[in-house]
Amino acid sequence: MTRRRQTPKLSISYGRAVALLLLLSLTACASQVRPTQPEDLLQYIPPQGAQLLNRHAPTFLIEDFRRGHNRIGKVRANSANSVYVDPDSPVLYAEQRQFSTAKGEYTNLIYRIQFTEVPDGYAPFYLSAGKNVGLLFIVTLNATGQPLLYTTVHTCGCYLAIIPTNDLPSTMRPLELNKERLSVFGESLPAELNDTSASSEQSRIHLRIRADTHRVSDLWLAPINERLQPSMELSLQPLEDLKQLPLGNGQTTSFYEVSGAREGHVKGSYKTRERLLMSWWAFDWNIGQDKYLGANLQDGPVFYTSLKPWARKESDLRDFAGFLKYWGWNL
Repeated sequence: MTRRRQTPKLSISYGRAVALLLLLSLTACASQVRPTQPEDLLQYIPPQGAQLLNRHAPTFLIEDFRRGHNRIGKVRANSANSVYVDPDSPVLYAEQRQFSTAKGEYTNLIYRIQFTEVPDGYAPFYLSAGKNVGLLFIVTLNATGQPLLYTTVHTCGCYLAIIPTNDLPSTMRPLELNKERLSVFGESLPAELNDTSASSEQSRIHLRIRADTHRVSDLWLAPINERLQPSMELSLQPLEDLKQLPLGNGQTTSFYEVSGAREGHVKGSYKTRERLLMSWWAFDWNIGQDKYLGANLQDGPVFYTSLKPWARKESDLRDFAGFLKYWGWNL
């Protein structure tokens, strides 16, 4: 059986003008990468523990951390309709979910971090400029607890990367997967990680995060006790806490809109530039806006990871088994 390629290309039916605009749109973010010195990095360390969510929680190294919008934060609410990210209280939101395929049972460990914004200046120009932006990191385990895949994607569904470990059989991988490096819209990531059951007990996955755009620029395994300076501790909190933000009067509100055309999208997460340049050909007025990742196809907005309008269902991250199949993974 022939499997799909990992990175489907846009159909030529969109026309040359659309293809050119897409290229300009994608490179607007990816090309603006400023050099960052090691002393500009802040290490965020998750709490250790025996639970799966603790054992596999990632360490983050953040560039240009002195600027508040680059620091991982805690989501708070000013009022029922106004939410924001506090960059002085770092939180790693997490949840464990199960999924199955014809080949077996799997566990997803889902981690979400939030930032105040992607800046909206013009030098450099960031297409994804907007408030309350986030990043998802998903660890896929097999039935015996071995990590098979690491998935990173922004909470708008963009900049997707799927990286296997050496424990994933070659028969479960896309046919054209690069053996050396994985190119993700201007960033170069490892095409595979050596993550055996023995090493994962002594190592922790590390992600380096770009300044401003919050793109994942690298990931690797390092000793679990390795600590850089400066560093901060991450608080591990349930993902569902984002639906129950305290208001200070005994009431709560959600991080996400609960009704209307933007139901399930993050409050205040408007992406004016993406709407102007991309919504008309992508057929999505809310394109680029950060959203809730539902537990199934009946929960939350469509979390598509392909820009092809006809591939929204197949690339929907809420159906993880179908999502993997669409991108060429045969778990």
